[in-house]
This record gives sequence, C-alpha cells and structure tokens, in this order.
Amino acid sequence: MSRPDTDYPVCLRLAGRRALLVGGGAIAEGRALALLDAGARVHVIAPEATNALRELAARGRLAWEPRAYAAGDARGHALVLVATDDPRVGLLVAEEARGLGLWVNVADEPALCDFTLPSVERRGPITLAVSTSGLAPALARRLRRELARHVGPHHVWLARLCGWLRRRLPRGAERQRLLKQLVDGDLASLLARGDRAAATARLRTELDQWKSSGEPT
Repeated sequence: MSRPDTDYPVCLRLAGRRALLVGGGAIAEGRALALLDAGARVHVIAPEATNALRELAARGRLAWEPRAYAAGDARGHALVLVATDDPRVGLLVAEEARGLGLWVNVADEPALCDFTLPSVERRGPITLAVSTSGLAPALARRLRRELARHVGPHHVWLARLCGWLRRRLPRGAERQRLLKQLVDGDLASLLARGDRAAATARLRTELDQWKSSGEPT
C-alpha cells in the first residue's frame, strides 16, 4: 500500500531546459546554483536578489527580472521552484504551475510540492542524495555528510572507468558481467589501497578475459 510521504527518486536531466525560480534570497541562491550546475537555463523573478544572484545575472549566467511574480510567468518553463517568505506567492505559483502541467517545488511547503529536493553531495560523476521526503532537511544534511565520508577518489576513478567502458563495449551479458566484476572484485580494492599499478594490471586481465569470451570489442 502506497504512503503519501513516500517520494519516487529520480535524477533530472535539465541541460538546456528553462527553469523558473521565484525568489531572490539565500535559499533561492542555493537553488539557482544547483540548477546552473545541472546546465539549466535559469530565469529568476524577484523584486530583490542576493549579491551572488545579481553577479550571476550580470555575467549572463542567469536571467533576473527585478519584479514580483505575475500570472502567466510560469508558462514556457520545464520546472518551477519557489523560495520566498510570502506563503501567498508560493500558493499562487504552485496553482498556476500545476494548471500548466508543470512540476513545482515550494521551499518549506511540502503540501505544495510535486517534488522535494534532497541534500546533495557531488564527487565527480557520483551524486549522493539523501531525502526525508521534505520532513527533516537537517537530518538529510547530516546523513549526507556521514555517507560522503565513505566516497573516496578511487570511487570517482572507478565510476569514470565504467562510463568509458560502457561507451566502447557492446551491450550484452558479458559487458554487464565485466562491469560488475570491476566494481565488486579486486580492482576496486586495489584502487582503495592506492595501488594503481596493480589495478591497471587487473583491468588488463579482465579485458583479456572479455576478449576470450568471444564478445567483440
């Protein structure tokens, strides 16, 4: 049986897509930076903005309109986020966004959110995201920090290696077996110990076994 406080976790591809951000304070600034990191085209609407947001606008990193939100502003965006101190604005934007079929997040208003924002830590291509479904953001941040301690440089190297191999080896059961072996086998342990030479030798062995299995390279 489903529960109303259970989120469905996804990682959105926002590169080149328009995202509306209503609000210009510290929370909005954090939202804007995260959206920019994801490659989104950020449109900020707020009468005032932090110095960082103003600087980003001056550099052309985002578009800022120094005014209050008006009906129709959500149209044409792929995603809508609200971070203001006025609950009336959050309700107005949420209702309009949903009427247009757009996903919306209103800071500190879980009932108005179609999605929640987890606490995020990045290590190269690795993203750690901890969510409490909007119930306890401080707890999510603490858990994220604790988990991040277990992610080392060797994990980043291994993730990039797997991505490189996925782009070059044909699909199939043997490729899946190889990638699983790289993550679960000796190579990961060797990298964790900092023995790059032995890890490279182990990778060559795994690739030789791949070739001998009859799969084309």
